[in-house]
Amino acid sequence: MKRRSILFLALFTAFFFIGPVSIPQSKSLSADLSITPPVIDAIDADSQPSPATPEPITTIIFTGDIHLGRCIAQVTLRSGDYTFPFHHVAETLRSADITAGSLDGSLSDASPPMPCPESMNLIGPKEMGLGLQYAGFDVLSVATNHIMDCGEKGFNCDGQALLDTINNVSLLGIRSTGGGRDIHEASQPAIIERHGIRFAFLGLNEIDDRVWAEEAAPGTNPLSASSIEKVLQDISNAKGIADVVIVLSQWGVEYAPAPVPHQREWAQRILDAGATLVIGNHPHIVQPMEVHPTGLVFYSLGNFVFDQDNDFRREGMAVQVTFRGSRLEGWKLLPINIKDYTFPPEWVDGAIANRILDRAIPLPQLTQ
Repeated sequence: MKRRSILFLALFTAFFFIGPVSIPQSKSLSADLSITPPVIDAIDADSQPSPATPEPITTIIFTGDIHLGRCIAQVTLRSGDYTFPFHHVAETLRSADITAGSLDGSLSDASPPMPCPESMNLIGPKEMGLGLQYAGFDVLSVATNHIMDCGEKGFNCDGQALLDTINNVSLLGIRSTGGGRDIHEASQPAIIERHGIRFAFLGLNEIDDRVWAEEAAPGTNPLSASSIEKVLQDISNAKGIADVVIVLSQWGVEYAPAPVPHQREWAQRILDAGATLVIGNHPHIVQPMEVHPTGLVFYSLGNFVFDQDNDFRREGMAVQVTFRGSRLEGWKLLPINIKDYTFPPEWVDGAIANRILDRAIPLPQLTQ
């Protein structure tokens, strides 16, 4: 579908990337933007050896914020089906080689799920993880500000809810990144190999220093002005053991329509350190993306499975990216709408999709 917003996005992409951008016809409910690599120089075919084996294609889908407590847990428990929140999106999520999400709530039986909607505590029963498994998630960032929620007021379990979450998703075959028993564990990337290409996922959390890991205390991987140099070194280290580094960041200002200046500065430095993608969450609404010569930044994908009201907080998007070997080749935006009262996300098109895509229009690059 050649919508006005999609064309605007393509024009921005063409301006900031070296090489042309094509917009193929697609039946997808999304923008479909493919980067054509630049031609470096002319090659005399007669003087060249036979082509090598084609590089493998890997697709990865990223979602916005997910929590499986509060109203979502109550509705799901009444349904008797832990896969309920993902019924409308699971087929697409499972179609990717890797599916990654941001888990903004704990999965633990250390305390019961809170009432709907009178609590800010987003703990969910461990069985809610079965929905994540059903939807095909391979890796989750637990570097989020609600990942230690536990007890009536939260933060009452000395990190147990976080550690339970990591263990519970691991038992379902899902990797996690961005949290652990101490800062060393929390700063380790999750490595997933597909088609011989190693992808490193590194979770970072700027929000609420009460949930940051310390030398001898569990928590999340800190992202701050004082930790950014360590973060950059961790990215460089990950690049040494993986072909592609992807950063999953919990950052920014809730409900703000755009990133704040320090996020854009950090994003540039993260890409310069060796990351190819930065996938952001926490604002709970879709924010603009940013195109760089070496990678992409999505500052916020909005909510994916969440129980907030207001239309703008019920609208989000997933991003599907395509790698050829270790090279980023293209991406696709998949808008979603969260159903009133029952909370499962659905893929959307038409006016709702256009409204969501318009919020993701690329920002101009920062000048050095």
